[in-house]
Amino acid sequence: MTEKTKAGHLKPETKEKLKLCLEMAATDTVDLMTEAYGQNLFEKEGRGDKVWLYKGAKEALTCMEKLKRILNDDELSVGDPNDRKISPEAQAAALLESVAKKLEERKQRPS
Repeated sequence: MTEKTKAGHLKPETKEKLKLCLEMAATDTVDLMTEAYGQNLFEKEGRGDKVWLYKGAKEALTCMEKLKRILNDDELSVGDPNDRKISPEAQAAALLESVAKKLEERKQRPS
């Protein structure tokens, strides 16, 4: 087995999905922050929108940090991967599920 296909390491297709999610979260952060910039702080609605948009950007950045941590863990892991409590693949699956859930919640919100 090669280094990249060892048991306990992320599958190449999972890594690609995680990288795509990282890119999507970065794009969402920029979009949310750009939209927040245009809000009027001197009106109640504008302040509320700005706070809501900043919270969304913060969530996107949190997702990015978790994605980077999983990808870095997979790249830097050495030794027997079976000794891990949670495999990178299980971490990635849980994170992808939470991202999908958050996206679905976003779609459900009234605009």
